[in-house]
Amino acid sequence: MPEPEPSSVTARLLAAGEWLLAAGLAAALAWTTLCLGGYRPETMVVTSAAVFGLAALGGLLWALRAAPQFNLAALLPVPFLLFALASTLWISPARWLAWREWLLWLQAWLVFALLLHHVRRPGQAWLVAGVLVALGLAGAAIAAWQRFHDPTFLMLGRHQATQFLHRSAGMFGIPNSFAGLLELLLPVCLTLAWSRATPLLGRVLAGWLAAVLLFALALTGSRGGWLAVFAVLVLWPLSFARGWRWRIAGGAAALALAAGLVAVMFYSSAAARGRIRPFLTGEYEASRPILWRAGLELWRQSPWLGTGAASYNVLFDQHRPPGFLNEPQWAHNEYVNTLSDYGVVGFGLWAAAGAGLAGLGWRAIRRVRRERGPSGGIFERWRWRQGLWLGLAAFAIHLSVDFHTRIPALAFAAAAAAGWLLRDDPALVRPAPGAWRWLGPAGALAVLAVAIGVAAPLYRAEALRYGRRQDLDRVASGPQLPLDQLLPAALVDLQESVKIDPANGQAWADLSWATELAWHVTRGDLVALGRRAGDAADTALRLCPVMSEFHVRKGVALDMQGRPREAAPCFREALALAPNRADWHFAYAYHLSAAEHREADALAELESCLALDHGNFAAVALRERLKVHR
Repeated sequence: MPEPEPSSVTARLLAAGEWLLAAGLAAALAWTTLCLGGYRPETMVVTSAAVFGLAALGGLLWALRAAPQFNLAALLPVPFLLFALASTLWISPARWLAWREWLLWLQAWLVFALLLHHVRRPGQAWLVAGVLVALGLAGAAIAAWQRFHDPTFLMLGRHQATQFLHRSAGMFGIPNSFAGLLELLLPVCLTLAWSRATPLLGRVLAGWLAAVLLFALALTGSRGGWLAVFAVLVLWPLSFARGWRWRIAGGAAALALAAGLVAVMFYSSAAARGRIRPFLTGEYEASRPILWRAGLELWRQSPWLGTGAASYNVLFDQHRPPGFLNEPQWAHNEYVNTLSDYGVVGFGLWAAAGAGLAGLGWRAIRRVRRERGPSGGIFERWRWRQGLWLGLAAFAIHLSVDFHTRIPALAFAAAAAAGWLLRDDPALVRPAPGAWRWLGPAGALAVLAVAIGVAAPLYRAEALRYGRRQDLDRVASGPQLPLDQLLPAALVDLQESVKIDPANGQAWADLSWATELAWHVTRGDLVALGRRAGDAADTALRLCPVMSEFHVRKGVALDMQGRPREAAPCFREALALAPNRADWHFAYAYHLSAAEHREADALAELESCLALDHGNFAAVALRERLKVHR
């Protein structure tokens, strides 16, 4: 919907600001995606500053327009955002985790709102869309390098996990996440290649892009991604062909094409055969159903409001089955995860926003198809919106087995696609009354306040903590890193982390652990170190008393102070919260092994530990030492 032109000076400011916003958004998407999808907190230090800064700029540019307009679609996620904020403040057992999750939801919404109201000129749209396509091609090139040359390669100088060495992850750390980006891009390329309104050269280029992205999708080995894309191939003619006969014929043809692609992958690639054969033999994956059952059990504990934002991994240990050693982070099913964390009320608001997006997008496609047909620029055609709608549908299907919305790059890419889908719809766009202009500057100030007061310290503190915790974990699992070289820097960074964000309970627990380990380097005053470690553990427990690890940290600190009777209940409480954690059974056994006449109890705990984790070599060594002593 065209707007009146402002004065010449204001027009120049608006034009420059819009180009700056488009370039900044493209750069933020590229940066976040290329840095392992934004998973690491040090990436989000930069990304969050960029997104909040762009949102503030967008608010000011909106207010400068001669006749600003508001797209009502921006309100779709607001009820859930408000509920999630309430869950963060009053329900979540681990508020520092809940804030990180809520900030990601908020930033995705800001990207959605920016695409609804800005990046309006064709050149600006091409800049952002071109960056997304370039990311897809770069990911395909990296995927080929990983598959055919160096399977260990990852961005940021990191190395791929052993479990993914036969699958390509592109610029992401997880192959399924790379598939999430591809499934957003592929349908757009296919619909533009299929459209007779697209110039011949454009159709050839779009078809080539689709082929490259489809090949990259095959390299990911992501069965969820494959199924999502194949489902959308069938949904395409069933939803958009004219007449039921064409719909049925098109659906059957798409189903045959999907079956043919599966057959080609099966017979041409040993890696693909390894991913497909379990479905043919009925040997389905065991881990995801475990995670889903835990999520449903947590939901039954608090069915209406949920167990709290970002609480799934905090409470998972209460439902961890024997022998399951993985740290899940999320339920690997966004629908179950959201239901578990936010209950029926929150899930209903979340699902309503998604259903509203799908319904309004469907209506927008039909309107543009009816009113404009194949005319106009590429971003005005109904095939463009059709591709966006199908890409988002594939994304939503894949969410049933993965956690795409927890990966910043994927959340932002999906938000951008949704914004493009619903922009410029006359049924949604409303002229803003003159008195509403103050909403632009007010929104900019609010966004900057959140960025400076909440997001910046939270991400900076977590960035300091995250890498040091990984170092401590590596020390605990083997002698890869010398403790005397690691601990001084770890203690400095963890102390700085809790100073920046005193509400981060995990940072306090990690500081407690590092302080406990410091005795092995300094051989100083054991009791004094124990007191310092105990103080940090106490703070962690005040922030989250249901985290089993925090009780273990407190128990070890009390043991260091020579207070074993007070330490014992800490270990027992940790085991009450996480009865099937092998490492906590070992920690309790180690505590018991130092007490007189408790060797039998310690051996019983070690047997429990080894029954849960046969490969716990520290437990084996302690068991043998205790047997010799007896």
